[in-house]
Amino acid sequence: MLTIELKHQHLQQTLDQIEDAIGDLTPLMQSIAAELASQTEENFEHEGRPEWPELSDVTTEKRAEHGHWPGQILQVSAAGLAASITTRATDRSAMVGSNKPYAAMMQFGGERVDFPQLWGDIPARPYLPVSNAGDLQAEAEEAVLIMCLDHLRKSGDS
Repeated sequence: MLTIELKHQHLQQTLDQIEDAIGDLTPLMQSIAAELASQTEENFEHEGRPEWPELSDVTTEKRAEHGHWPGQILQVSAAGLAASITTRATDRSAMVGSNKPYAAMMQFGGERVDFPQLWGDIPARPYLPVSNAGDLQAEAEEAVLIMCLDHLRKSGDS
């Protein structure tokens, strides 16, 4: 399983404040995990935010031969990568990911020299709402921060 650790100081400070104020963060983490899954679905729907690189001519020809082109870039089959997205939450973490063996290759890309089974280099097509450096994509960052702040406000009202 691939793990990307998010390093976001403002978000971490907000989460620490929430934990100090209300204790168990499990319900918030479950909401955050669901939001990250929603942002992931948006990335699949829009074929990236920002937009993913186009498929190579070789790939589109191979897909066309098998009746999978035209189509969406990372959605060849109903049981593929988009359908494999799962979430998990604890009292201290929110996770979204896939157990597909090729999931990391699609997120980060890869070169044929490192993966001889490929017919060419694969450019990164980040479907998860996080960069290789662990930064949330802007839409996800805004949504998660709003959720955290709302949760903190609600806990202060009780």
